[in-house]
Amino acid sequence: MSESIPPTLLSIIERLKLAKRAAIFTHQRPDPDALGSQVAMAHILKQLGAKDVRAMQFAPPPKQYEFLLKSSGVTSDEWSSEWAGSEGGLIDTIVVVDTCTYSQMEPVTTFLKAERHKIVAIDHHQSRDEIGPLLYSDTKAAACVEILWEIAKAAGLKIDEAMAFPLMAGLVSDTGWFRFDSVTARTHAMAADLTPLVNNALLYEKLMQTETKPKLGLMQRALASMQWSAGDRFACMSLTPHDFSETGATQSQTEYLVDMPLTIQTVEVVALLTEMADGRVRGSLRSKRDVDVNAICRQFGGGGACEGGGVADGWASGGSAGEDYGGSGGGD
Repeated sequence: MSESIPPTLLSIIERLKLAKRAAIFTHQRPDPDALGSQVAMAHILKQLGAKDVRAMQFAPPPKQYEFLLKSSGVTSDEWSSEWAGSEGGLIDTIVVVDTCTYSQMEPVTTFLKAERHKIVAIDHHQSRDEIGPLLYSDTKAAACVEILWEIAKAAGLKIDEAMAFPLMAGLVSDTGWFRFDSVTARTHAMAADLTPLVNNALLYEKLMQTETKPKLGLMQRALASMQWSAGDRFACMSLTPHDFSETGATQSQTEYLVDMPLTIQTVEVVALLTEMADGRVRGSLRSKRDVDVNAICRQFGGGGACEGGGVADGWASGGSAGEDYGGSGGGD
C-alpha cells in the first residue's frame, strides 16, 4: 500500500463509518473481482460498524463463482422493484464497486439516480458517470479489490481469512494470475499480504477447474468459427443462439473463450462476437500490445478498461486492453 493515503479515500472511509444499513451493488454479469469486491466491502462495512449489509445481485451469479457468496457469510439479495419500495427505502448507504457507469447497472439506474446522495462508488475503470457524491476511481489499480485492500489497511481493519479469500479471488482474476501489464509492485504487495491467509491451490481449483461439458462444447464451436485476417494478426470468433441451445451452455460460459487465440504468436487482436436471443450482438475484444481495443468498444457503448490494461469491465477476463461492447449487427 502506498504510504500517502489519497484524501478522497480517507473521505470514503469516514463516510463508510456512518453506514448502519447498506446495500452493495456491482455490474451485471459479475466476475470474481465484482463479487469479491462486494464480499470484501461487506466485511469492511461490518468492521466499521454497519449492522445490516446486503450484497445486491441482478440475477443469480455465474455458477462457477457462487462459492464467493455462499461461503462468505454475507447476506445476498436479488434486486427487484419490490425490494426498492420496501427494503431499499431503509438503506442509508449504497456502495457501488467495480463500475461507475449506469449502463452496466441498467435494472437499477432509476433507483440509483433517486438515491444518489447515499452513494459511495469505488472503481478502477476509465469509463465513469458521476453516479454519487463520493466517487473514488484509481485507474492504476489492477483490480477493484486492490483499492478495497488499500481501504482496509488505511482504516486499520483486520484482514482475516474471510476477507482475504474474496480479495485474492478478485486480484488473480483481474490480473490473469499476474500476467497482465496492469500488474504493479502494489499488486504483488497485496498478494504477499494475503498469501498466508489464502489456500491458493483451492482458489485456483474453484476459479479455473470447475467447468462443464457444455462449456467445452461452446469452446469447440467458437474455435470452429474462427476467421483469420491481417496476416494472422487478427482472429475473430462468433457464436449464435443455436450454439448455446445445441451445447446446453449459458451466456456466462463465454468467459475466457476470447483469450484462446492469444496463445498464437502472430495474433495481436481477438474478437468474439456473440449473437443474443434478441438479435443484438455482444462483442469482446482483446489485444496483446499497442492496439487500443477499448477505443473501439466505446463506439458501441462499451469501453472502460483500466489504465495499463487488465480486465475491462468484468464481463470477461482479458488481455492488455480488453472490453466488451453491445450493438446491433456486430461492430468489429
